[in-house]
Amino acid sequence: MNIKTSLSEFISDEKVKAGIWYCLLNSVFVLLISTKYFFLLFSGVASVHPVYSVMACVSHFFALCMLPFLLIFLPIYSLLKNYRLAKWVSIVMSVLSLIVLTIDAYVFSLYRFHLNIYVLEQVFGPASGQVFEFSIGQYIMVALFLLLLLGIEYVLFNLAERCARRFIAGKIFWLFPLWGILLLSVQSYRTWGLFHKDRSILAVENHFPLVVPFYPNECFPSYSMMNHLKGEGRTYSYPKKEIITHAADKNLLIVGFDAWRYDTMDSICSPNIYRFAKKAVVYKNHYSCSNSTKSGVFSIFYGLSGVYFNDFNQQSISPVLMQEFFRQKYDVRLFPSASLRNPPLDKTVFQMVSDQCDPTEGMNAWQRDQKLATNYIHYLAERDMTKPFFSFLFFDSLHSMIEPDDYKGPFQPSWSIAHYERLGNDTDPVEFFNLYKNMVYYLDSLVGCVLNELEQRGLLENTIVVFTGDHAQEFNDNHHGFWGHNGNYSDAQIRVPMIYYHPGVTPAVYDHWTAHYDLVPTLMRDLFGTENAPSDYSMGTYLDDIKKRDYLLVDTYIGAGLIDSEKNILNLLYSGECQLTDAGLNEDFSSPIDSSLVEKMNNQLQMFYK
Repeated sequence: MNIKTSLSEFISDEKVKAGIWYCLLNSVFVLLISTKYFFLLFSGVASVHPVYSVMACVSHFFALCMLPFLLIFLPIYSLLKNYRLAKWVSIVMSVLSLIVLTIDAYVFSLYRFHLNIYVLEQVFGPASGQVFEFSIGQYIMVALFLLLLLGIEYVLFNLAERCARRFIAGKIFWLFPLWGILLLSVQSYRTWGLFHKDRSILAVENHFPLVVPFYPNECFPSYSMMNHLKGEGRTYSYPKKEIITHAADKNLLIVGFDAWRYDTMDSICSPNIYRFAKKAVVYKNHYSCSNSTKSGVFSIFYGLSGVYFNDFNQQSISPVLMQEFFRQKYDVRLFPSASLRNPPLDKTVFQMVSDQCDPTEGMNAWQRDQKLATNYIHYLAERDMTKPFFSFLFFDSLHSMIEPDDYKGPFQPSWSIAHYERLGNDTDPVEFFNLYKNMVYYLDSLVGCVLNELEQRGLLENTIVVFTGDHAQEFNDNHHGFWGHNGNYSDAQIRVPMIYYHPGVTPAVYDHWTAHYDLVPTLMRDLFGTENAPSDYSMGTYLDDIKKRDYLLVDTYIGAGLIDSEKNILNLLYSGECQLTDAGLNEDFSSPIDSSLVEKMNNQLQMFYK
């Protein structure tokens, strides 16, 4: 049998045609789901290269549509000669693929990154149910959708079998050479963009799932730096010098709210905290060093960029601050609402007290937060009075945003749970933002009880109290369709409250630019009279140092960035893409990347590596 005869038989095989028709009919679903990618693409970078964007979309999503046929149906049918098995495996895998694509499309529309190893670690890691909290109704809706989709896919395959019997074979197979020509054209255009250093062409492919980009270092040297940074196993020099301290005579309480916006620390949303802030020093222009919990908490306790997280995790490097607490025999207690094991803060920041990283009892965040406050009040009554204490209270209700039973907050109209499935660039944020403010109000009532207990026990006379957030929370503030956090480095996602109460220090309000990097040096000075310069163990300075900050180094799960004094944002992703935007996230493709900014970023990131 010659090749021509074999190819003819393959093309005329109705079962092969049925597999192809099934994938083509499924392309309707793929295109519907992919409208989220298309909308973001054609409302932004596609306006610079519309023809290339259309060609890239068609070639990429045609490939996605044909994957089930090429990787599942054809191997099973050709090798095992089992059409029924190939059919059902294709149906099940298509259902799973469509679900993954749907989730990826929503994730990308809210955060501008695709499903990746970091997201999967959150979903399948320890206590993942506390990272993503949904109502029972939402789980039921997802289950019904799965059953409906399975039924639709079965009907679709039967329809594909009818199409295979009615239509001429050759007409289908002409699609493949046409797709090859289109793919070759797209790659040629992309290569031209690479060597002309056109970031707008390269930004197009970031909108597509399952793309593994390639960026030659000679075209974009900054990408070489990012590849170096995401490498692990480097040797460190932390701290740079021996830390010289003196005996402490004060306690420390840090109260953290997961996802706390700077503009909700006021007399309306948080009246108890606001009243307490009148006795403290308030830093109104304070920024987290990340839009994620992992790096946000890391920067609070280390005073370093979260770029160091993986290396410090592997090499079991504890923060200087935590080491000093134990050296001076502090009673160190953690009160986390959600688990501190996902992300693995128990192996970095809190490795010396990893047994205290489990969540507080309770089904939902609001229940855990309520119990947390109660547990801490009991601790204050029963603690060892002969030791100074350090306590970290980490509340979670602003992250989960599920209202307590029978609770009606003062901000109305309001959702009672976070309806992520409704979010988009045209969604009115009022009801969602009111839910968030109601949860701030709820947490403020719990914290009010803690502050009353501290005052009644006279502990405010010798306890430094810090209020802040690990990161902020966006409600499409920039009108680019971003919601939540992890998506960008604008004020909406990284600007947080910073209240610093130090007994005996005159209350004040500062407007200069401060950051989480500055907290550790300030605490090391005020608690232990540390003689070292902050640069020996931190990337920051003192909170009350009013010297102008030229830039802020930030990072997230998928890259690192730099914010300059005008709030312009340079964002370098580990995947290789480079973005330059203004404070409102409007991307500038015409301006070249300032190599001096990249150099500054690189130098600071290397501070504590040998």
